Amino acid sequence: MAYSKPSLATLKQSLADRKEGGELPDDAATLSLWVRTLNRGINYCVERLRITTSTSLTTVSGTIALPDDFVLIDAVLDDGGSRLQQISFKDSVEAGGNVYWITGDFDSGFYLNTPEDAAYTVFYVQRPSPLVNDTDTSTFPDTEAIVAYAYGMLRKAESDPFEDSGYALAEADNRLREIQSQYGLNDEEFQVKLQTNA
Repeated sequence: MAYSKPSLATLKQSLADRKEGGELPDDAATLSLWVRTLNRGINYCVERLRITTSTSLTTVSGTIALPDDFVLIDAVLDDGGSRLQQISFKDSVEAGGNVYWITGDFDSGFYLNTPEDAAYTVFYVQRPSPLVNDTDTSTFPDTEAIVAYAYGMLRKAESDPFEDSGYALAEADNRLREIQSQYGLNDEEFQVKLQTNA
């Protein structure tokens, strides 16, 4: 049977199975909190494992805007497949050769900068699009890691939380370590890549 991506509805039901004995909450405020927390769980899992995607960018006058979902650069390759070295903005004044640097901020966006205009393949950790509708799907492969994180965070936020919040957060981290270990056995270098529009 082929792997199917978990939908927001599936994630909410799994969270309800852990937290509410299988019953989804009736009130919109609680459901909204659950959706926000599940989305934070997806972001946590993706960033923790440094799941990357790639895009092709061509610098013009030495710069190009990075995608809006950019979190951090994993690698930049030139057309020949050579890896560029990241340098600081301070060192960019004297830069030449196969180097790049990042400028910008969260308000105006981030930019890839190179000494020469060319096409580059940029591998970067991305911020997943938030799940909004019940049919929206997550590209993260482990539903229960997301749900365990969300459950733990919801329990921690309660005024009288059960002691299981720490166990749930530890479960999420253990599941992430297991995924990383499995990829490490199958690949020389751990790197998960998401295909665009997959």
